[in-house]
Amino acid sequence: MIPIRNSRQRCSLEHNNSALFFSLVDYRNNLFTSNNPNKIMEFYNSFESREQLIQWMKERPKGVSHIHEVEGNKDIIVVIPTADYEGKYARNCRNNIFNGLHMIFIESGENPDPYFNYSHNCNVGIRKALEYNPEWVVVSNDDMNKIDDISTLVNALSNLDNKKLTMVLTNSASYHSISVKFAEPRKIFYAFMKIRGRKYRIKLTLWKKFKIKFFLPSRGILWDIFYKKGVDCYSIASFGIFSAEFLKVFIADGGNLLDEQFINATEDIDLSLKLTIGRADYGFVNYNIGNYKNGTLGATFSKELRDIAGDALLNYLISNSNDLLHKAVKDRISKQ
Repeated sequence: MIPIRNSRQRCSLEHNNSALFFSLVDYRNNLFTSNNPNKIMEFYNSFESREQLIQWMKERPKGVSHIHEVEGNKDIIVVIPTADYEGKYARNCRNNIFNGLHMIFIESGENPDPYFNYSHNCNVGIRKALEYNPEWVVVSNDDMNKIDDISTLVNALSNLDNKKLTMVLTNSASYHSISVKFAEPRKIFYAFMKIRGRKYRIKLTLWKKFKIKFFLPSRGILWDIFYKKGVDCYSIASFGIFSAEFLKVFIADGGNLLDEQFINATEDIDLSLKLTIGRADYGFVNYNIGNYKNGTLGATFSKELRDIAGDALLNYLISNSNDLLHKAVKDRISKQ
């Protein structure tokens, strides 16, 4: 096990000749990670603007990362962020789903780690994987569900050229390898949200405060009614297969595959959009793997509220970033 240093820091204050240790980052993080929606709203209410929220996201520490390796075929290495290496999801990955491949688990250390950052742990695992010079690197959630045997994926990837492809998509599942749209809602969408109930009105309030106007909505019969055309992209989400040759270029000079400013939400959408706008070369394999719905982080209203921070950051990057790919996303949407 290789521990990665915890970057969490506190600032000290002097009061009545006593050293008090206090951090506004800590205080706000306790609110943000709460499962109480009222506390999460208190977190958002502590910011006056989207810029203040994003500055906090930038300053928030990345938590700890413990690396656990399972020996196997190093032509294909699987990187798996996990909250608990001995937990049921991680055990299922190494004993069942990916058995035979080399696996790199990045455990968040404390359980639950108050500063867990999915993007950071993925990037740590990818860098470790590239030390072995593999052909492919799989980045997978731990809460996956086996459908096909891993030999199906191994055989399929052996027929693809990792020097020509950026990434590979499998057969679609509910949370990965699906075609989605990133779009701006029409006015009728906001009117509909107002009548759906209190939870949706709370979201409307936060979207307005943090200037969120672009979304990755679910497809459905109301798509054409509620949303403008948008940008088509492939959702990576819970499972993605990347060419090691591509990753070597992407993370050169300290770069990251996933933007670590995001906090366990929207980082996959950001990457999917950048790959689409950057005209990534995709491969496709006849391999099926499923996933449990928010098995690790849960599917609650609190989780939905926390995700809004990620939406705010992505909207900010699209609107204000000097990055050519984000500017291209904005230009594509603005022309509709």
